[in-house]
Amino acid sequence: MKVKVEVLGLPILARLIGKSSEMEFSGSTVTDIVSHILSRHGQSARKALLDKDGHLDHVVQVMINNEGIMPRDDYDRRELKEGDDVKFMLLVGGG
Repeated sequence: MKVKVEVLGLPILARLIGKSSEMEFSGSTVTDIVSHILSRHGQSARKALLDKDGHLDHVVQVMINNEGIMPRDDYDRRELKEGDDVKFMLLVGGG
C-alpha cells in the first residue's frame, strides 16, 4: 500500500523520511506504518517516535486525512486506503 506521509514538528523523523513523502509499506494500519519506519530507520527512528518503554511517545500524534487527532486505541484498528494522508505531529501545549 502507498500513502502520503507528512511530518510536522518532529525534526529527527523529518530528516529520516522527509517532511512530506509517499511511503509504500506492507500492512494497512498506523501501527504497520510505525513498524515499517522503525525497521527501516532503526535507532534514529526509535529516538524520534518511542518513549523509554518502547511505546509510541505521547507527544507524537497522528492524523489521517485531516480528520482530527486519532485516538491511540485506533492505531491498529483503522484500515488505511491507498493514497491516504498520514500526518505525524508533535503535540504542543502551552498557555
